[in-house]
Amino acid sequence: MLIYVENKAFPLKTFVTVVLPADKIARIRAQLLHILYELGKEDHQFRLRYKGQFLRDAFTLDDYAIGDNAIVKMVPMSRRPETMVDVQSVSSSMMNFDLGPGQPISVKKALVNEVQIFKRREAVLRNYKTVLLVHFLIMCLSVFTVHWYAFFWLATFLALAAWFVPSYSRVGGYVGNYTHLRFIYCILVGLLSLLCVAVSLYFSLVRWMRIVTYGCDNWVFADDCSHRNVYTAVYFSGHALLLLITSILAWVLLANFRIEVGDLIEKYLVQERDIDQVMQAARTGRLKEKRQAAYELATMAASSDDNKFRIVAEGGLDVLISMALCRDESTQEHAIEALSELLTIPSVQDAFVDMGGVRTMTAVLHSPHPRVMQEAAVALYTIVSESEHNKSAVVADHGLEDLVHAAYQGTIYCQRIVASIFLELAFNTDIRLQLTSRNIPAQGLIHLCQTNDPDTQRFALQTLELMAIESSDVICAQEDLLEVLLDLPFKSLDEKLYLLAGKILLYYAENRQTCEQLLSQDCIKESLFLFARCNDSILQKVVAKIIFCMLETRGLKLMAKGRQLNKILEYILDNAMDRDVWNMADEGLHVMNSEDELAGLPMLSTLEKLSKMDEKAMFGSRTSLNSGVAGRPSGSNTSGSISDFKKGLN
Repeated sequence: MLIYVENKAFPLKTFVTVVLPADKIARIRAQLLHILYELGKEDHQFRLRYKGQFLRDAFTLDDYAIGDNAIVKMVPMSRRPETMVDVQSVSSSMMNFDLGPGQPISVKKALVNEVQIFKRREAVLRNYKTVLLVHFLIMCLSVFTVHWYAFFWLATFLALAAWFVPSYSRVGGYVGNYTHLRFIYCILVGLLSLLCVAVSLYFSLVRWMRIVTYGCDNWVFADDCSHRNVYTAVYFSGHALLLLITSILAWVLLANFRIEVGDLIEKYLVQERDIDQVMQAARTGRLKEKRQAAYELATMAASSDDNKFRIVAEGGLDVLISMALCRDESTQEHAIEALSELLTIPSVQDAFVDMGGVRTMTAVLHSPHPRVMQEAAVALYTIVSESEHNKSAVVADHGLEDLVHAAYQGTIYCQRIVASIFLELAFNTDIRLQLTSRNIPAQGLIHLCQTNDPDTQRFALQTLELMAIESSDVICAQEDLLEVLLDLPFKSLDEKLYLLAGKILLYYAENRQTCEQLLSQDCIKESLFLFARCNDSILQKVVAKIIFCMLETRGLKLMAKGRQLNKILEYILDNAMDRDVWNMADEGLHVMNSEDELAGLPMLSTLEKLSKMDEKAMFGSRTSLNSGVAGRPSGSNTSGSISDFKKGLN
């Protein structure tokens, strides 16, 4: 299949690679290295990105669900050269100026070896075609031999050989309709050439034996020593040698054709050096060497669990934590990426937390580089989702403030991860108390609710609901949240979000002060009507209960009538999804039209009311979270590589 690769460093070029779904990402990188070699940019070091996610060399295209005609981005390894020059001052005319740190020696050697192999292929094919041309010239001379009929089988053999011969150039690759038959071609030509060699040697030996037997005394060319016999012996001797050369070239081409672009480079891209050598470069190397070492460690850690344990055994955690605080963006990003992979091992995670690595990750959330911030968020999610014990380490030392900063400044993908982290933390009772004791986490979650990503909104609303169960006063104090919840049905079509928003609005309705504030909103009728139109009995109950809460005093009832909320109850009455919903709407209309000051429902706690509304559905806020984070049950431990979580979020 075809993969298109774009790079802003080469604005007028789109690179095309031909790969298979089972090929590794390293295969694409190898093909791109050959293209860059032709452009004189073989030192341009880069990474590949697809749908906002960096691709690791050890994984296949199937792992990332990359299909035919996909467009992949080529991203330079670093926007900043080793001299730390500010590239913002570089003008757009200098776009092709290469700021990369250069390819490793092993990769360069493999690239040069492959280039030499393909140059040799061009030369051998060129010589082979020349030999075929000589064959055609010599074939015409076969009619003057004793075995003139050899012309016909030689003509047939050479015509087929010339017709199906593959064409190849190092820049353009294979050309022609029959290049896919190149392996069969080489085998058949090699065997048929050897067969022709045997026939030619037979004809030649027979004639030479007659000539030697006759003797050709005094150089008299007659009888068995005639000119025609001598010519035949010489002709087939030379032709046998030429056919042998043809066979040798065919077998050489067969061996050469077996080598594809990337066969030599791929293994060095996946794992270029021994771990101890990489660790040595990470500890004592210069900036360029540390940058490359961080990249290699991230690739090695993604390759296998054995590599993860080896990296930790070599003291990799200390080194990577130090590199995570490096000022170089590329080094910092790859170091955090390597840590994210290592943290998928529970024992490694515990060691990382014990040595204070969580403080490093939360500090990195303040990085000005979006990719670095995102990788740090992924590492933190691994910690909070894999271990309940380590959650407290994330919120310690201003960890909540750091997460809120990432919620405001991160990319869409980073915000989704941060929202997932907040939800995981909210399942812990002690941490939930900390979330409700401060206003900053609620503000950060409200900001996440305003994003355009449904998953981010869902995670943030679920967290706010858990906080409301713990302390409704904190939620009711958020005036901005009220506007966000009422605007939600105008900006989204996700009914799951409607249910979460409705249940949080219920807390506002149960508080008299905030209930009056809720009724004062201009869009209250339209929002509740959109909620009621959903084909969800629980959501209809929530809407009916919100309106019921607005009827507890005469003043609130008058405001509700002024907002014509009775129209919503009438709609629910006509379109009720079950009997309980109909009863609640009917009771609400009765109370709204009566002169009583108080509504007819007893004053129960929130959880008691929800429980009485629907025991079978377990209408409580906690149960609504049973879908969990990223497709897993709430409170359960996730397992597997962080790469799986990335792909799941993507």
